[in-house]
Amino acid sequence: MQGELLSTPPNITFTVPNGEQVTLDITGNTQLAAGFVTISADVKGNGASAVVGYDLSEDGIVSLKYADGTLEPRYRIPLADVASPDNLTVLNGNAFSANGSSGVTVMGFANSSGFGSIKSGSLEGSNVDLASELTEMIQSQRSYTANSKVFQTGSDLLDVLINLQR
Repeated sequence: MQGELLSTPPNITFTVPNGEQVTLDITGNTQLAAGFVTISADVKGNGASAVVGYDLSEDGIVSLKYADGTLEPRYRIPLADVASPDNLTVLNGNAFSANGSSGVTVMGFANSSGFGSIKSGSLEGSNVDLASELTEMIQSQRSYTANSKVFQTGSDLLDVLINLQR
């Protein structure tokens, strides 16, 4: 005997909690009278590690940084090119939505097919035309000053009229 099972047929049938019958085929199993010995195992993988940060590459891949030093790519940010960006629908929170008059939207990824790159940690400069904004501010200030002079003149006239009546 080499520790082979003698039961025929070499199957074990039992019922699992939901009432289904499961049959376990134990053909080829052996049992020898020997002490317990662990067999060396080739373990692959890493232990649990907390996320401590992230990295964003120029091609739009978001990778998570773990406490054990590993960097794992998790997501790639898609980009869109719109034929007529001036006709996009403006939404709350500095967001825009494509519509029928904005034209065809082409999707892609950074650093491919004419799409630009993504610069992580960069701050976009102002897209306001300072000259026109300053001109409008000066015009508004002068209009305010002129209107306040009109009210002051009206107040002065009322004072003169009241003094004439006395």
